[in-house]
Amino acid sequence: MAFCKFCGKQIPEGGSCDCAASQGAEEIKETVEKEAENAQNTVENAADSAKEKAENAVDKAKGAADNAVDKAKDTAAELKDKAGDVADKVGDSLKQGATKVDDLAGELSEKLPGGMKNNKNAVYAAGAVILLLLICLLCLIFGGGVKGTVKKYVNSASDKKGGKTFYSLSYPDAVIDALKDEDEYDDMVEDFNDGVEDMLDDLEDDETAPKFDKILRKEKLKKSQIKAAEEYFEDLCEAFDADDDIEVSKGYEVKVKVEYKDEDGDKKHSTEKICVVKIKGDGWKVIPKSADSLD
Repeated sequence: MAFCKFCGKQIPEGGSCDCAASQGAEEIKETVEKEAENAQNTVENAADSAKEKAENAVDKAKGAADNAVDKAKDTAAELKDKAGDVADKVGDSLKQGATKVDDLAGELSEKLPGGMKNNKNAVYAAGAVILLLLICLLCLIFGGGVKGTVKKYVNSASDKKGGKTFYSLSYPDAVIDALKDEDEYDDMVEDFNDGVEDMLDDLEDDETAPKFDKILRKEKLKKSQIKAAEEYFEDLCEAFDADDDIEVSKGYEVKVKVEYKDEDGDKKHSTEKICVVKIKGDGWKVIPKSADSLD
């Protein structure tokens, strides 16, 4: 037998008292239980949200780490290529500089007076020759590379005085020598410059010719594409009856972005794929084709 703790009335077994105090207590109990359930749900939801955010943070951190590793690999490969380019350029420059200085020393020594005539050591001792050597070496070392070659090639194509630069980067040195021997080179350069000047004169209002902006992508050529590049330049040599002993040591396909303005002066961009290869003894040359078109 049970009695209500609020009013003292007897309570049937399994039942509850109908007094106001007892009913109020039941309502409070239900409210507390409901609030407790809500609180538990809130805690569980917060835990799930925190877990999801933590997992997302881990995924983002992992993705950032993977991107950093990939970027580091790409940067390392690019630095390796640039270091190779500089090393090759330094080696070529030292050889060319030494030859030029030796030739210059020979010429100057023949003009020396008396017992100093034909004495190259006297010439080498002269500060002017040493300074000339340093200037030649600096110009040769820092004037090349893939980016420098592409920039000069693209800009020369719309420069009314860019004919020599354009042909020097488009043809093997043997072809240029053959053209000079036939007294055709200067005429080709002049025709090129005249054509560019006419093109620039035909531009409308605020329109401008394309200029180099940046290299968007650079990919190393495959062995088969290197071989195809050699054949490309050998065909040029054959067409101009020049020495066709061409050896390409390495090459890249580059995606070039150029910038220009339309007739309203609005800035525009376009892209083009070309190949840049290094010919042994000649340096960097340009093939106005994509890598796929070489195969």
